[in-house]
Amino acid sequence: MYLRHFGFDQAPFSITPDHRFVYLSSQHEESLAHLVYGIQRGGGAGFVLLTGEVGTGKTTISRLLLEQAAQPGESTVKIALILNPRLSPVELLESILRELGIPLRGTRGQLNWMVERLNDYLLKTWAEGQNTVVLIDEAQNLPPETLEQLRLLTNLETDTHKLLQVILIGQPELRDTLRRNDLRQLAQRITARYHLRELDADDTAAYLAHRCQVAGAKRNPFSPGAAKAIHRHAGGIPRVINTLADRALLVAWNANNTRVTRKYVKQAAAEVLDPAISNKRPRSAGYMAIATILATGLAVAAWYWLPATPEHASQTTSATALTQPPAQATASSPFQWPDTLQAWRQYAALWGSHASGWDAMQCPPAEATGMACLRRQGNLTQILRLNRPVVLQTTDPDALVVLEKTNPQGQFILKDSTEQPVSVNKSWLERHWLGTYYVLWPMPAALLQKTLPAPGSSEVTTWAHRLARQISELPLNNETQFIDWLKRFQARHGLLADGIIGPETAMALSLKAYTGPTLQAVAPETGNHTHGQTGE
Repeated sequence: MYLRHFGFDQAPFSITPDHRFVYLSSQHEESLAHLVYGIQRGGGAGFVLLTGEVGTGKTTISRLLLEQAAQPGESTVKIALILNPRLSPVELLESILRELGIPLRGTRGQLNWMVERLNDYLLKTWAEGQNTVVLIDEAQNLPPETLEQLRLLTNLETDTHKLLQVILIGQPELRDTLRRNDLRQLAQRITARYHLRELDADDTAAYLAHRCQVAGAKRNPFSPGAAKAIHRHAGGIPRVINTLADRALLVAWNANNTRVTRKYVKQAAAEVLDPAISNKRPRSAGYMAIATILATGLAVAAWYWLPATPEHASQTTSATALTQPPAQATASSPFQWPDTLQAWRQYAALWGSHASGWDAMQCPPAEATGMACLRRQGNLTQILRLNRPVVLQTTDPDALVVLEKTNPQGQFILKDSTEQPVSVNKSWLERHWLGTYYVLWPMPAALLQKTLPAPGSSEVTTWAHRLARQISELPLNNETQFIDWLKRFQARHGLLADGIIGPETAMALSLKAYTGPTLQAVAPETGNHTHGQTGE
């Protein structure tokens, strides 16, 4: 809404990682160097540990690492990226093999056989001069028995060298977990540790100026006093800085001012941060991050994910509503969680497909559902904008649940274990959802046999051209016209506008082009029972 007012070409403070906006403080550079050291040395470096509070930039650092590893000069590094670490030892092995492209046929569910197949692969790649790295994000969620299995995997070695390098990225509680007596052998193998701390006041000011410059502004709209106030309120946490800076720009825009001052930051903090701490420095970064997330909720995220058009201005929650404490939810009956296999079957049925034999809390392979899948981390506003059913990872360690519909009252329709629709309100859903969701979408059968999608492959390009003509209703007669259209399409859907058909772009194209189930509002069905109605 305020982009033109401040001279921005794009939103400067999106909460999604974007390499174009990366600002590396000295400590971020040092943490990245620790990870690069790990992948360059391979198994000889043991475990590498990177920790940091929520919102301090761990995911950004890991993405930079992956981009660096993908450069031609780093082609000797093979990385297995594990984003969902809430896995048993067997599930972990299956995920590692799948990430490395090692066939699972004949070994699925057999721990010893999978270890043998991994060992054969590591010996082969080591002989070819390649390092193999397992990088685990959100590693604080790893069960102790899975951490122990990781330690055992690092026992795979030649006479002179270990074959597998493990990088653990997680929140500070991961350090506490590794102090457990039964994990002391693993802790002894950590050869590089780095804890990512919050930005100081100077870095915060530089961070704000950097993002505004990248977004196209000719001048930095934040006064020095505003930058200091943002640092004080946000505690130096980049994610909270983004939230507060975005709202401060909105406040200044509403006042028809092109300069963001300390006064506007104070007003923004009162709207998006917990009132009890918005006017004083937090005692700890963790306390600040948690309080901000709880206070901000869905309405703040909407500024990032809803298109910047006037019709959405009236949908924004007022500052008063943002600062009111949530009402205590009351459930008329306990929700009966479906098991993972049932959830996948429920979801596939929405698309007229089926799910067979897949009961893991991760994307099912194409052969299990006949569809492509992408795991994402986000918020309810993203899902509402996507307007498609999703599978949610719940706080119950053994349960997934399908978010199938919304109703006119703004409630969310889930399917329980009895296959009955249950309506829940936003606060109930946010308390029972970890923030991870899965989206499945249609892909041609020939493409489902490949690692999807294969950027640049002729099959994917042909498929994307067909969908582009269907979506745009433009001729798109040559590759230049197609790439130009694709970049505009990516920008409209909040994707990196690089003209490359990667997984996120393939999903957006498919969901835009194919008819299928949506989250559009429907009248509540008779007999639905409701959880957490109070206060919504």
